[in-house]
Amino acid sequence: MSIDAPSWAVVATVDEPLALVQAFVAWHLHLGAAQVMLYFDRPDDPAASALQTIANVQVIRCDGAHWQGRRPAKHEVRQVHNATQAYRACTADWLLHCDADEYLWVPGGVSAALAAMTSAMDCAIVPVAERVYLPDMRALSIFDGAFRRPFTGDAKAGQALFGPDYALTRGGLAGHAHGKAFTRTGRDLEISIHRPKAKHALETTLIAGVELLHFDGLTPQHWLRKLRLRAEMIAHHGGMAPSPHRQAQIDAILADPQGGMAVHDRVKRLTPDLARILTREGLLLHAPFDPAPMIADLFGAVDLSCAGLDAATGRHEKGAASGDPLNRLGG
Repeated sequence: MSIDAPSWAVVATVDEPLALVQAFVAWHLHLGAAQVMLYFDRPDDPAASALQTIANVQVIRCDGAHWQGRRPAKHEVRQVHNATQAYRACTADWLLHCDADEYLWVPGGVSAALAAMTSAMDCAIVPVAERVYLPDMRALSIFDGAFRRPFTGDAKAGQALFGPDYALTRGGLAGHAHGKAFTRTGRDLEISIHRPKAKHALETTLIAGVELLHFDGLTPQHWLRKLRLRAEMIAHHGGMAPSPHRQAQIDAILADPQGGMAVHDRVKRLTPDLARILTREGLLLHAPFDPAPMIADLFGAVDLSCAGLDAATGRHEKGAASGDPLNRLGG
């Protein structure tokens, strides 16, 4: 492809209900991805069979042959290994490494944004905006809501601006505030979670007109399940220690197991005052994000309701329960 219209691909290590992976695939193919590379952390995941015949989707089952008998225990290490392998094999000009609950928001088009990168640029950073629920909002679809951008001031300023629950966040976000990155292919780089790594100094820049919508739990129950599972991994299976704000969320949930939904709402549901603060600071994005038509075009009818996703998550976890519990820690 010409330099005026660079091609791009996306890679993710996935272990999620089929509907979520279908949404991830349909949305990024709709945006123009030349390849969607899916590494199935659970090799017998039925979603792999459902997606392996879709054009421009590459399905890799992370079985014994994939790991050559040495499957890393930590989920993050597996992600990095898979993404770097994808980077070596990728035939597009750029590769984005993200998770199945992260979706590019690009009003002007991905290729157009990448075309602005100079040939020296190794890495184009995509800033994150995290889904939140507006005051008194009742979400019906797993994709309902608005999006908050990270606050870039120091912790003291953040505490003063957002209140005591700021300590449960990083830059006002419940998940990561680092964003993810497009990495130019064909260079001596290794892909990591948020940024590539190199033996030399990387040439990086913030890409203009592109954001990454991070859902960090597609429903309240989905979010709580992920945090409880992470606590289990840390306590019993050698899971990687989370960042301090994520650990604070886990501690709050474990301290009051019956009050998990209240913890969710503290970090995920905006009060009217907080909504006004975010709006005033330019940190609230009302993106009309709706992948349903693209999903229907590619897969037909798919249940995107919150109740449907919660039920599918339960079935998915039962399907993984007989294997390594680390398999159940999705993206």
